[in-house]
Amino acid sequence: MSKILVVDDEKNIRLVVGKSLEKAGYAVDYAVDGVEAVDKANNISPDLILLDLRLPKMNGFLVLEALKSDAATEEIPVIILSALSEEDDVQKAISSGAEDFLVKPISQSDLLAAVEESIMEEGTGQEEIEEEDNNEK
Repeated sequence: MSKILVVDDEKNIRLVVGKSLEKAGYAVDYAVDGVEAVDKANNISPDLILLDLRLPKMNGFLVLEALKSDAATEEIPVIILSALSEEDDVQKAISSGAEDFLVKPISQSDLLAAVEESIMEEGTGQEEIEEEDNNEK
């Protein structure tokens, strides 16, 4: 079962997104601010992080930067889920290492499609690495 870390300071968003993901068969954990997000990413090694940009203590851009600059978390795919939708924000997030940028509010079907695509890509990459390792033996 894939593990997803949902990072958002708004309780309602966490609940709605979390319930959608759990119904789809994912294990979900939560963080309410940027500092907690980085700590949890290191402690639970999620398969995917859904990250808001407007967060207390440490904004989403700083969280993304911290995750991508740490060898322990740099490979975890991050999808930005934010109400910010300016082109500059989208470009900054993608160039900083985000896999995708989803604008709130988002439909459950669009959210699940993006999550599934990201987790499938991550899984495919791991299978290719394992296959390469087996071929080298």
